[in-house]
Amino acid sequence: MIELLLFFHILLFVFAFTFTAGTGILLGRVAATRDAKIIQATFTAARPLSMTGGICWLLTALAGVGLAHAYGLDMSAPWLIYSYIAFAVLILTGFLLHSPWQAKVIAASAAGGPELDAVLQSPIHRIASGVSAVSVLTLVYLMTARPG
Repeated sequence: MIELLLFFHILLFVFAFTFTAGTGILLGRVAATRDAKIIQATFTAARPLSMTGGICWLLTALAGVGLAHAYGLDMSAPWLIYSYIAFAVLILTGFLLHSPWQAKVIAASAAGGPELDAVLQSPIHRIASGVSAVSVLTLVYLMTARPG
């Protein structure tokens, strides 16, 4: 049973990462074209994937908690506490920065022009992407090294 839970934990992580980071990289490249029609079509098509990725992150965490319990780990171990913090930062960044930015880009790309340029030039996406990357790398390190 533990092996199956570990398999789902890793599988959910892969899906979550692909649907959020992979989609985010694609959207960043598409946004750089400044072509309102392409941006509108791609961001609209990718939105459900990003949302699914967010749900997968939550399911990954649930499977991880189940796994920690199954292994009898101390849920207050420092590496797990740091993992909770990194995960909270990742989730909050996704729901408070990435998702609203994508929605703004979709809305602004319907008309194009200066409004779209303003949303695309906002540093929010780059900052959120950096914070998300550091959070994911931190989680991978903590889950594999289990320091402390």
